[in-house]
Amino acid sequence: MYYQEPHRPQIHFTPKENWINDPNGLVYFEGEYHLFYQRNPYGNDHDHMHWGHAVSSDLFHWEELDIALAPDELGTIFSGSAVVDKDNTSGLFEEGSGGLVAIFTHDGQSQQQSIAYSSDKGRTWKKYIGNPVIENTTIKDFRDPKVFWHKETEKWMMVLACGDHIQIYGSPNLIDWEYLSSFGKEYPSHEGVWECPDLVCLPIEGTDDSIWVLIVSMNEGGPNGGSAVQYFTGSFDGIFFRPNEQAEDPVKWADEGKDFYAAITWDNTAKTYWIGWMNNWEYAGEVPVSPWRSSMSLVRTLTVQQVKGDYLLKQTPVIPENQQKQLQEEPFTVQPSAYLEYEIKLPVTINVETKEIPNSGQWGFRLISDQEEIFTFHFDQEKDVYFFSRTAGILDFSKDFSKEITGSLKGQKVKNIFSILDQSSVEIFVNDGLSVSTNLFYPRGSIEKMQLYTEKEEVPFNGLSLEEYQSIWK
Repeated sequence: MYYQEPHRPQIHFTPKENWINDPNGLVYFEGEYHLFYQRNPYGNDHDHMHWGHAVSSDLFHWEELDIALAPDELGTIFSGSAVVDKDNTSGLFEEGSGGLVAIFTHDGQSQQQSIAYSSDKGRTWKKYIGNPVIENTTIKDFRDPKVFWHKETEKWMMVLACGDHIQIYGSPNLIDWEYLSSFGKEYPSHEGVWECPDLVCLPIEGTDDSIWVLIVSMNEGGPNGGSAVQYFTGSFDGIFFRPNEQAEDPVKWADEGKDFYAAITWDNTAKTYWIGWMNNWEYAGEVPVSPWRSSMSLVRTLTVQQVKGDYLLKQTPVIPENQQKQLQEEPFTVQPSAYLEYEIKLPVTINVETKEIPNSGQWGFRLISDQEEIFTFHFDQEKDVYFFSRTAGILDFSKDFSKEITGSLKGQKVKNIFSILDQSSVEIFVNDGLSVSTNLFYPRGSIEKMQLYTEKEEVPFNGLSLEEYQSIWK
């Protein structure tokens, strides 16, 4: 029965069957959040790329719809974005009306940018008769257009991935595009091809200011190997993106886990939301799941926080108010080598508020299955790091399925840890989402216990809450 298979996520979007990867065409329109995505409707590998389609009213419960865009004589349908052309700047809609416009990469003899439009809330699409709208015969990797309206210049802007850099284009009508500028050749990292860019203006928390953030996915060279998402903060004047960072500065990672990629933001929303593909190109085609392959992360709200003179991305998961089983515990202390144990049933959220974190030794929590498999999150404040150990469960499908994954605390004392556990994934948000780690894991049994522990010094906590969630598929 669909959605009841082993390791099937219960609160993360997956298709009924077959392959998915990058989220595409994220847009809010007339009461619906649209999630398009890379889709092979014929099998469990990356091939025959279409745009799949799902909708939601709350960014949590999803309804899978029919294929939105299919391959044609110009090629298969690679990644892209969608916008609300409310003023009919494109002229593609009836006079006095607007609609949705999708901007995507045609992958054929070369990669070129094309558009399609919908007048029925994204249920059916017509491809523009003049495609491609940006031709290309010289650049091998020339893809993943992310488009937004720039009100200061009253133009549509496009950021486009071009192998080792990002190109920026402008258009009055989504059809006629002018090259404006490039960014990134001089910046790290270039171990892998740059993909799935986004350029968004985000509020700086605690101020009335905002800052531009350029997001770039990189298919190799992530902090724990393989694919990951980096970002730059700076300014954008409608032509040039100018970063705060210097070219020699360390890379900023949006998520330091192993399994968060190709994340982009929604168009036409008051707050800024994004979602990522929960997998890694090192082993995406080998993960031990069927009849579907791959899932999306939970949706997250994006803001920026200034920390010690730097601008850091802050991510808050979108979780609806819960009516299921809840456990709340008042202040307590965990003693060395004395595990504090709780029974849990996935999917579940674990929220821990810390009090005084020890400067030496490791502490954290362990997940234990009914087959005595142990998966551990442990923190080391002195070394400014935390680890996720997935040394148990199914591991033999890929040599690249890293067993221990590290993340940075970014020089901050641990104040809180919010973890979201599903049947085969964990998303952990440290210090209100200033540090995030998303990772897959594949227990042979069912996770049934969570234990808090400390190795050397006692750890006092201000509180803990556990909340179990019903499947979104019931």
